[in-house]
Amino acid sequence: MSKRYSIELKIKIVNEYLTGDDGFNLLEGKYNIERSLIRTWVEQFKDKGVQGLTAGMTKSIYSKSFKLTVLQHRLDHQLSYRETAKIFNIPNFSLIAQWQSKYNQYGILGLENKPKGRPSKSMKKQPSKQKRNKSETLNETEREELERLRVENRKLEVAIALEKKLQSLARDKRTKK
Repeated sequence: MSKRYSIELKIKIVNEYLTGDDGFNLLEGKYNIERSLIRTWVEQFKDKGVQGLTAGMTKSIYSKSFKLTVLQHRLDHQLSYRETAKIFNIPNFSLIAQWQSKYNQYGILGLENKPKGRPSKSMKKQPSKQKRNKSETLNETEREELERLRVENRKLEVAIALEKKLQSLARDKRTKK
């Protein structure tokens, strides 16, 4: 579970780093905060001042197309996650690493926003399976339609799997150059 630090503490630590002889290691021991986090705060402060320290305190939601643009820009210009985050004003560079990992694993579908939490329960009582089966017997045309839809669904699943494989091969080819 990640901790949240107050803006006052962040400013205090950044000021101690910038004005004193305390390095990241000393500040890490003094405040029991990882030096990589302190380093990030210092970089954010140098780039955008106090506003840079508050940027990560609100949760942003990024679209699938924005994520893809960021990843493509990073790949085209061979940038690090930090450099890419700085260009696109993304407060936490590790987000880009997560996007890259999901893209590598699932393709474009991995970049979609997924709803958080458990879905709400419906207040209506569901009929039992026996009652549903009796009331929902399918006639011949409905059966044919269901079968046709199942076949179409399978074809689409195969097409998506093929597209993922092609994207993976194209990515591998680009990284080998």
